[in-house]
Amino acid sequence: MTRLIARSALALLVLGVSDPPAVGEEASSPGEWKQLFNGKDLNGWTPKITGHELGENFGDTFRVEDGILKVRYDRYDGFGGQFGHLFYDGEYSSYRLRVEYRFVGEQIRGGPGWALRNSGMMLHGQSPETMRKDQEFPVSIEVQLLGGDGKNERTTANLCTPGTHVVMNEKLHTQHCTNSRSKTYHGDDWVTVEVEVRGDSFRHIIDGQTVLAYTGAQLDGGDKDARRLLEAGAAKELRRGTISLQSESHPVDFRKVELLVLDEPASTGAETGWADLLEGNDLSRHWETKGNWSLDKEGVVTLSPRPGETGWSRFDAYLWLKEPRDDFEFEFDYKVEKGGNSGFYFNVGDRASPVAKGIEVQIQDSQDGGQERKLTDHDSGGIIPGIPPSRNAAKPAGEWNRFGILCRGKELTVRLNGEVVNEVKLDDPRIQDRPASGYIGFQDHALPLALRKIRIRKP
Repeated sequence: MTRLIARSALALLVLGVSDPPAVGEEASSPGEWKQLFNGKDLNGWTPKITGHELGENFGDTFRVEDGILKVRYDRYDGFGGQFGHLFYDGEYSSYRLRVEYRFVGEQIRGGPGWALRNSGMMLHGQSPETMRKDQEFPVSIEVQLLGGDGKNERTTANLCTPGTHVVMNEKLHTQHCTNSRSKTYHGDDWVTVEVEVRGDSFRHIIDGQTVLAYTGAQLDGGDKDARRLLEAGAAKELRRGTISLQSESHPVDFRKVELLVLDEPASTGAETGWADLLEGNDLSRHWETKGNWSLDKEGVVTLSPRPGETGWSRFDAYLWLKEPRDDFEFEFDYKVEKGGNSGFYFNVGDRASPVAKGIEVQIQDSQDGGQERKLTDHDSGGIIPGIPPSRNAAKPAGEWNRFGILCRGKELTVRLNGEVVNEVKLDDPRIQDRPASGYIGFQDHALPLALRKIRIRKP
């Protein structure tokens, strides 16, 4: 790319001019997997190697042989800090990216010890035109790909953050690399890693299980390269960016690189697609109930049981969303008192019988009874009937908690305070007899409950 084009790209960034349609996105329709690697050549990809100009594939580092995208160093004299990245055309915001990789051979002489059997997928990255010639890594979110050393445990699909930070457990997470919960993959077998990205939210997935999740991707103003982008007018929050694959001194093969673009409304920004279910501070706009629910001027919904109200079977006292839904992503904050109990109901086919004809995500004072006890489906994040959360991520009674519930197709994912605590298929035998769509509501258990920041969108 010429210097004129690079300067023009930087000028667009400074002026905040909307980007033209991305090349890759024009070719990918929502709901349709696209192969980013054609198995024949590097068409659609551009290398950037430290110390070399953009587009110079020094030492034939990235090459295609036998239908495999290979990273090799046989034409290097030594590694010499020549970290490389192979950028795919365009920028992306909401998508699933699936990669099959394996490590082969020996690390090149001069490669750092930490880079043994190490590569990565760089997401929401800066444009390669804005990288310095001697810059080692693009400012980005890295899904780190690691291979085992044959002896020790070494997870893969980890997180590293060159020039960036994220949010975990509702706190700014500044640790550079964070391990996932994956198993270790020794040897040279192929490993498949999938990442789901929705704006600033990320999930790392292996064998259908989420091994790491976080939100709040943002530029780190303390990093010199991120600071350059901020000074040039880039937004601090990362909602989209480039995709690239790494070369970090150990030979690695990529057999498949696949992208599924997820639906994105025409508007842009952090709140894309979300509908505020408390808009206008009017509870009756989206909800209906015969229970004693109220919405104050601070945007907090409060359930205050009336004298004599007990139990949970007064179903018309539940807070019901007026319109039924099928696929959805739903978020809200909740707060309970000590011993508190409620539930988030969805796919309710009959509002007069939600327990038998719906699915419940439990809301509970899960600190009641201690942390060491065995978790059940009646702990926060449990799915009733019969599916306990994988961990107790709830905060003590009296503190705000944040739930995120994603129901898409046959997939159900429950996040509590930023952690994935439940993942299940809707055809799981424990819930397969429940409707595939229906009404959404909050339970009146005749116990105090507070809700806020309630919103929904189509995933």
